[in-house]
Amino acid sequence: MAVTVERYLKVVHPFWCKKYLKRWMIDVAMAFAWVGGIVFLMPMAFVTTMVNGGMCLAFHVCESPAVRMAVFVWGIFRDFIIPAMLFVYCYGRIVVVMRRQVRVMTAHNIEGSTQVSASQVQPKRVKWNITKTMIIVSVAYVICWFPPTIYFVIVDNTA
Repeated sequence: MAVTVERYLKVVHPFWCKKYLKRWMIDVAMAFAWVGGIVFLMPMAFVTTMVNGGMCLAFHVCESPAVRMAVFVWGIFRDFIIPAMLFVYCYGRIVVVMRRQVRVMTAHNIEGSTQVSASQVQPKRVKWNITKTMIIVSVAYVICWFPPTIYFVIVDNTA
């Protein structure tokens, strides 16, 4: 998600990015990606985990069924829905900005419309690469995160 947001800022808001986005911010985002998950997940894991018959049941003990459902719904949103929406939004806006830039570049092209110059091919290649990246990242994310998300919802409802 941090890489997607960085790409979004650099393409959609390039002037803001050059003025305000510093290297240390990117380093903090990378560290947060690794440490943030542990910091947010471990307290909940310690409180809600129990050992029953030699089997470790993580996220199994909650105060009430309503709290348990709220935790799982928040987990689905946090781990699956919000990142998927972020990917689609950021890469979608990048594609819109690149299309606008291609239109401007094409309008300023001095050559005739019968010849396709290298300056026309390059923006089309960039647009295709961005679209391809958006599709690959979004589909890979859904393929990797949808099964475990649904699995825990099904297991939680049958337990």
